[in-house]
Amino acid sequence: MSKTRPILDRSLIDKITAIKPKYITTNGFINMLLEDAYNERVNKKVNLTNNIDYIYTDNKDLEDKKLEIKEQKEKINKKEKQEKIVPDDLKHIESLILEFWKVKKGAKTLEAWKRQNTEYRKFIQKYGDDVLKDQLDAGILAGTWKGCTIKNYEEQQQRINRFNKEPELTSVHPNQKVAEFDEYGRLI
Repeated sequence: MSKTRPILDRSLIDKITAIKPKYITTNGFINMLLEDAYNERVNKKVNLTNNIDYIYTDNKDLEDKKLEIKEQKEKINKKEKQEKIVPDDLKHIESLILEFWKVKKGAKTLEAWKRQNTEYRKFIQKYGDDVLKDQLDAGILAGTWKGCTIKNYEEQQQRINRFNKEPELTSVHPNQKVAEFDEYGRLI
């Protein structure tokens, strides 16, 4: 067992010696306190951020930092809530829009939110609600889309339609001549 010599604050050592039983050495008592604190932390799985008080000696400084952190979190939450206000004309598909926004990749800025809402309106004007709902569902399932745009939808439709068309017979190959026979079965 190796030994280390940590440096402790003198006031802490004075507090410990004041409560230390006379039959235990100071080193033994400090080791016992440390082991008890360690076991309590392991059993309760206490988060280190809850015990941040031990790091700071000035509690006023600690309270200021906690207040500052809380204000920063509130600012971030307000900003996120402002971004996610669904316009009235898109309220009927609000749940799909918010779900897509959660899983989409790429930028999630206020500008991106506004542009995405503009694309939703274009979908509704050009193709109707059902197509937009289908696209949002597909985007949610894929989880890798950066956005839902008309341009991408139309490109995909062109690819699909290209394979669904029947081939056009504009000209016949010379080797594909139609054989004609006369009334006796001879080749003409």
